[in-house]
Amino acid sequence: MDRAHRLSEIRRRLNGRKIVWFGTRGADAQPLLAFSEFSAVFSQIAPLDAVSVGNELCLETMKNERVDLNRYSIDADHSPEVKQMHRRLIKALRDPCVLVAYRPCSFLASAYYPRSETCEYLGLFHERQAAFEHKPWVETELRRHGVRVIPWKYFDDEDQLGLEESLEAGPMVLRANRTDGGAGLTLVRDEGQLALDRPMHYDGFLAASPLLAPIIPLNVNACVFRDGNVSLHAPSVQLVGVRACTERPFGYCGNDFARIADLDDAMLGAFEEMALKVGRWLASEGYVGVFGIDGLIYDGKVFLAEINARFQGSSPVAAQLADQLGRSNLFLDHLSAFLNIEVGPRMSLRDQAHEQPRIAQVIAYNRGPVRVRRRSDARTDGEEVHCKLLPGEQVDVDPEGMLFKIVVPGPATDDGLTLCTGIESEVRRLTAQLFGVGPGYVWPSSPAGGEES
Repeated sequence: MDRAHRLSEIRRRLNGRKIVWFGTRGADAQPLLAFSEFSAVFSQIAPLDAVSVGNELCLETMKNERVDLNRYSIDADHSPEVKQMHRRLIKALRDPCVLVAYRPCSFLASAYYPRSETCEYLGLFHERQAAFEHKPWVETELRRHGVRVIPWKYFDDEDQLGLEESLEAGPMVLRANRTDGGAGLTLVRDEGQLALDRPMHYDGFLAASPLLAPIIPLNVNACVFRDGNVSLHAPSVQLVGVRACTERPFGYCGNDFARIADLDDAMLGAFEEMALKVGRWLASEGYVGVFGIDGLIYDGKVFLAEINARFQGSSPVAAQLADQLGRSNLFLDHLSAFLNIEVGPRMSLRDQAHEQPRIAQVIAYNRGPVRVRRRSDARTDGEEVHCKLLPGEQVDVDPEGMLFKIVVPGPATDDGLTLCTGIESEVRRLTAQLFGVGPGYVWPSSPAGGEES
């Protein structure tokens, strides 16, 4: 379905109701600005700052703090600012509206249900969605449905011997059972590190896999409808563990929507088949709405790395790419899935990879052990690079909190694990200029005796 038709049909189903967004980043809601009904946005970091949206509240500007989203949980935050946001959200939901969320949570449910007579929530109940974030259950079920998954093995916390024996074959990745953005994964190379670097977890067992190398990380956005039909959006080579951007070995650092077109058609076809299988399985388990797939190419095969039962960091750009081509984007598809609008024809990943605008987004985080604050005397934009999602000058950015995002024309990576030389230099320059961290500074976690890598 084309974008104009989809917008018109959604607005007809809304029948005058307002749209309220609740998300980790307020700026992620930019695709919803296509609706005059978009009236309120509540977020944890990176406010939208849109003149047309009269009601916006962001914890970052309330607290002057930008958190590490991969560690922070609003459900565990009992601060006065969160309580104030809760009151404001309940107030925003008292008029006829629909509520759209980046991901479900208890905070959201406690505001929605007291307003369920005036508000329709276009999402899954958080306790139901939480099952799809339990990676061992998801992987086990998907293997049974013919999806090739990274060869994780599961080890009881008491099974030290089993882990040590697995490590004899080479470096190993350890993973907690619930992870976000690379937090919760560690790379272990020897027994000494095994004793020190296990991911924090609470459920009695860990997953372990051999370190697969070389790889090319992949990502795609998708939406599953009630009848099991799946729409696919904006495949990309995912940026993972880029040393100029994050200290996390498997940290999410952005997406290259240009480089994906250079992949073999067979790999794109296999990735598409995997995404469709995952979507159909999600539908069979009662899941509806937007989701994402992280995959990787290893040894000539496509493996599933994880599913994201929510919007993703790539979702806003994916929506903008679809808008430029006049196609329905995943935000519109997500609304349609809950408003009982049909999915429409699906475009193959191969065709999307070759037709979508050739850009990349690179996300840089605070790699240091302490908070940093943005300087006020820095240029942020050049002819080729556009800097986005910067914190305010009074905002302290936590370790591994987002510093900025740059959007560049053309590819930014060859393999998803490193940046092209010019792009890496620009990331380092902006980090130094905007936050006073010099390019020669050695963070304490850098290799002993070496320069920043």
